[in-house]
Amino acid sequence: MKKRYTALLAGAAMALLGLQGAATAAPTGWPTGCTNHKSWTGGGWLATCSHSNGGHYKAAVICTRDDGGPDVTVHSVTWKDDGDFSFIACPPLTSVKGGGIITRSY
Repeated sequence: MKKRYTALLAGAAMALLGLQGAATAAPTGWPTGCTNHKSWTGGGWLATCSHSNGGHYKAAVICTRDDGGPDVTVHSVTWKDDGDFSFIACPPLTSVKGGGIITRSY
């Protein structure tokens, strides 16, 4: 019983000192006001969000291979925030089939 009481006191002291860990950190929000569409040149996909709310986003595109092989899915490497355009192009010898936007809350 003494071990439990000591562990309880230690846990309470850590919580009071703010040492409870990252799991209790306040979560950030998800991007809002997002739009995405085929790029004006037709060779890729564009995505943007007007408010990141602490989150991030990036464009993703599904490309059809000219040789009839399986579709290829690629996404932008760089995460964007507030109003920045994210663009991803289809690889050579492919064309845009569709696309979308990937979001995360941090």
